[in-house]
Amino acid sequence: MNQQIIIVGGGAIGLSLAWELSKRDRAVTLLDQQEVGRATSWAAVGILPPANLATAIDSIDRLRGLSHELYPHWSNQLQQITSIDPGYRVCGGWYLADRPGERASMVGLTEYWNEMAIACTRVDLPTLAQREPAMKDWTLRSPKASAWWTPEECQIRSPDFLKALKAACLGSGVQIVEHFDVSDVVESKSGVEVIGRHSQLNSTGTFKADAAVVSAGPWTGQIASSLRLDQSIVPIRGQVILFKTDQPLFRAVVNVGNRYLVSRDDGCTLVGSCEEEVGWQPGTTDPMLDSLREFAFDVCPALRQAPEVRSWSGLRPMTFDGFPMIGRVPDSDRLYVASGHYRSGLHLAPATAVVLSDFITDVSPAIQLENFSVGKQQTKTLGDGAPI
Repeated sequence: MNQQIIIVGGGAIGLSLAWELSKRDRAVTLLDQQEVGRATSWAAVGILPPANLATAIDSIDRLRGLSHELYPHWSNQLQQITSIDPGYRVCGGWYLADRPGERASMVGLTEYWNEMAIACTRVDLPTLAQREPAMKDWTLRSPKASAWWTPEECQIRSPDFLKALKAACLGSGVQIVEHFDVSDVVESKSGVEVIGRHSQLNSTGTFKADAAVVSAGPWTGQIASSLRLDQSIVPIRGQVILFKTDQPLFRAVVNVGNRYLVSRDDGCTLVGSCEEEVGWQPGTTDPMLDSLREFAFDVCPALRQAPEVRSWSGLRPMTFDGFPMIGRVPDSDRLYVASGHYRSGLHLAPATAVVLSDFITDVSPAIQLENFSVGKQQTKTLGDGAPI
């Protein structure tokens, strides 16, 4: 009988892993506390920064590089299988700096790109204004600003990517159970049991399998606490505004520090983001949205006339060393974690799915997982909280 695997968490990571494992003839059940693809991943804007697997040495660069190579293939395959266009586009990216801190950061980033053989060109402001007319006013008001162009930046439309992944999973036999709140994961010598409650049915349930993966984004720590693991994942809130114009305002992604503007083919422009350590507080705030509007109107005055369609927030899973956790839980034979990707969950989803599937199915991983070890960030504890 095929190996049975339960995945807890149906965001970009969980859906990608479910699809990859199903392609390897594993029987997969995917559980989510709400509809799959509706939490952190859905809130993501979908920027895919440039990367280069051929020159990457350390593990995080190799993970980025592998995802960069996988995305066009995954996108084509998903569209062929599901008839849903995930919105993958090679659009290029502008990186702007108008403050000393931003310039210093760009010096380091461009040096890194040069070392990685990632194409990057410094562009003068008149050329920027010619190529992106919507920013001409900004270039005239910011004569000391600097601009760089990288042609390899891409974007994906996250809601459509998630819809396509869900459809592909269902088409390949993945059992998807939504509105199931996991309360415990119990491991034995013969397998695992995932226990929880169907929130809409108001009934408890238990799922049994040979192995389980927790990929619940910022909620991973809450679920894994039942496994007596001291998690080092914290939720960080980000906020986004969506404007609507008749035509796309920008040809490429526009990055300024940790904020950005992304124009989609349908004329929508997304403006973000921020990094707020506010615990589990959901929703947007007027001061932060005002700050994002000020940023957007400064870079692109035309957005002042554009209707503001909506705004939203999402919680990102951040680890204390900045690396995601991908691998087996310490002292366990059947429990795995894939979480903590912070602002890069959507970007790193294909590579995470491939390397963890390699590990679970006893294939030599495309990327070694030591630096993503679950054990380096938490230790298993006894019932009284004392470390083993």
